[in-house]
Amino acid sequence: MLPSYTVNALNALVLLLAGLISYALHPVIEMLIAPLLGVILLLFTYHLRRHNRFVLHTITAITLLAGIYFMLLFEPELFSWENEQPAFLVMGLSCFIATLFYVGSFVRERRQRDNTLYKEDL
Repeated sequence: MLPSYTVNALNALVLLLAGLISYALHPVIEMLIAPLLGVILLLFTYHLRRHNRFVLHTITAITLLAGIYFMLLFEPELFSWENEQPAFLVMGLSCFIATLFYVGSFVRERRQRDNTLYKEDL
């Protein structure tokens, strides 16, 4: 299983690139939410590398909410490869997959019982 910081960096890059593509296709200020969220997630990668449990829980909640937001923006009846709908689908799926990896890391840490994975908390 991939470490949480790797999954976070990949998800942040997907949000950054897909958000910029959707902004290029439909230039309104709301389309910059995804790249901004991608930059914020990239900033927290260092703390995830140090196994900060508080940051991991916060990132999981933010990623899950972002996935719900992007899936609410996705409208299947308006789907066309020429508009921003594929970007919303990719960003939503990326956030949900990243959330599954985060929860998997929680389960893996819980099964270790000796709490060796998360040593440095706030």
